Amino acid sequence: MSNSYSSQHYLHPQQLLRAPKLATFAASNNIPRYFNKKLRTLLPFLLLILCLYKSISIFLTTEIRQVELEAHALEYFKSTPFNPKNIALDLYNYVIEQQHSLDSKIGDSNGIYFHWDDWVDLSTSKNLLDQARLDFPSDGYCEPPLVKFGSVSGHRLEGYETKIQRGAVNLYCSHPIPQRVVVTTDDSLIEVPVIGKKRFGSHKADPVKSEQLVNKMKQLQTTNTHYARKPIVSLQKQVAINSDDFIFKPDVEIFTLQEKLNNRTITPKELEYLEFLEYSNNHLVDHTDRYFKYAWIYSDVLQGKSHHIAYPFFKRYIGDRERQSVMHHIVRAWFQFAEVNGFASWINHGSLIGWTFNGLNMPWDTDIDVQMPIAQVDRLGREYNRTLVLENPRYGNARYWLEVSPTYIRQGNSKNHIDARFIDIQSGLYIDISALSHTEDAPPTKDGRFPDNLSTMAVHCKNWNWNSLDELLPIRHSYFEGASTYIPNKVVEPMTFEYGADALTNPHFHNHNYQPDISLWVDDRVCTDPPVRSKSRFNKNLQLTKEGACNSKVLQDEYNIARECTQRHHELNQDLDSSKPYDIASMGDLPIFRKDAWDYYHDLNEHQVSNDNWYVRKEIVKPGS
Repeated sequence: MSNSYSSQHYLHPQQLLRAPKLATFAASNNIPRYFNKKLRTLLPFLLLILCLYKSISIFLTTEIRQVELEAHALEYFKSTPFNPKNIALDLYNYVIEQQHSLDSKIGDSNGIYFHWDDWVDLSTSKNLLDQARLDFPSDGYCEPPLVKFGSVSGHRLEGYETKIQRGAVNLYCSHPIPQRVVVTTDDSLIEVPVIGKKRFGSHKADPVKSEQLVNKMKQLQTTNTHYARKPIVSLQKQVAINSDDFIFKPDVEIFTLQEKLNNRTITPKELEYLEFLEYSNNHLVDHTDRYFKYAWIYSDVLQGKSHHIAYPFFKRYIGDRERQSVMHHIVRAWFQFAEVNGFASWINHGSLIGWTFNGLNMPWDTDIDVQMPIAQVDRLGREYNRTLVLENPRYGNARYWLEVSPTYIRQGNSKNHIDARFIDIQSGLYIDISALSHTEDAPPTKDGRFPDNLSTMAVHCKNWNWNSLDELLPIRHSYFEGASTYIPNKVVEPMTFEYGADALTNPHFHNHNYQPDISLWVDDRVCTDPPVRSKSRFNKNLQLTKEGACNSKVLQDEYNIARECTQRHHELNQDLDSSKPYDIASMGDLPIFRKDAWDYYHDLNEHQVSNDNWYVRKEIVKPGS
């Protein structure tokens, strides 16, 4: 007899002696009948509560299968009339045609007009927005009730469809428009000012094709324009950032600008900056809500599929492979934009862990983590806040919204760890940008990583992740997702400190297992180990066979996508802290290997492809070619 049984059913001798008396007492007071009646009354309510609990638990924890997300995305793209190529063609024509004819009606000699309805697919809220489009077809005005509907915080807990509609209405009615749109060509970035808000709507008789845009882009490269044109440059082998860039004291900046104001030597732009600093430094940061919001949805509280999609750009849940495509494209666009404009940034945290294994973002990672010195984030905000960057049409149709949070200037109230974001406006996925600062706060010293003698300057982000400058600098060139990026000077020790002793060697994480012979993280549901017959994993052309891919067509496709990226990573980074010497110019960036998401679903819906692979090979055209 087990202890658990005896403790519940075995009576002590003294209890046996009292048992008859207890039974007589219970019978005389009708206790069993009373409790049976009470139980009959409560039982329906208990069953109802149990059913509700079980239903809510299933509702909140049942994972949506990837095949369902992909099917929903396919249907979504099939049902919407939105084509991101349309407005791009208008913009190219505008810059090319100096006289601004009807073919380039979106602006005048000073710049272009902008409305989110022309740049983002808002068809999910057609019923709500059609009346506004009819009543105010060009200026995009919204009646107060509609503005109020779209002004509710993205963090209000609501249903899936309601959240999508609120985001669309917010974009249409209230969301700030860009200060500039940056056009990317093979040779340069062209900055086109935005002069006001105006809606144009679709006016194309025939769908615009990629070939049209590429030809227009080539024409644009040879067109003289009075807008700022900055040549595309290659990343450097290493960048030695000045330690002063990690120090930012708003009080000192305010004092300097106030002196200029008193001396009447301040410029309009400096005055605007002074007003921003005074407001943010005194009132905003310590009491504000989270600046960058995601869509908080009843059915997604536990799963968190929307928690890494920027509101108000959230339109649907994004499948894993579509997300990987967005990440593959966005990292190139960011590091190109930053290098052209003189901003130093580097990948870190989870993205750097992914790099250590195979030079790729980990397949379950929902964003890319980038760091910058605080003084450069300040300049980024002053010069490029609210900029929209267009992807080169050779490679895709993405548009990236760069926004700097006004909370970057101080440590704040721990609600704002992220200082800026580079957001793909069609999916809402993004790069997180965190500022690193040297402050009066003392770094942790008990583990010996930061010496007490302060011989090493320590910096931290707003989430209190610490680094010493000799760990970070000089940042050095590497390849991530096949694209030129920067990484910290040292990798092994900081990553081991942040994530644990086995962070760089543990082959099992997040329901995935790392298989070194194909250099990929594989979902455990596909297989937990390489096939037993390892000799049959590759054919004579070194292609992954169906059997070698654990009978997974997706894994075969992923291997084709990642193969050249992982090969280059292992060739150059046998020592993670010191890469093998190579010439950046002659080696060049690897091709784009993942289809643009809009092109992928469009091609499937139009039956322009014979398979559903994401693999594509688009060679990177070097400037001047």
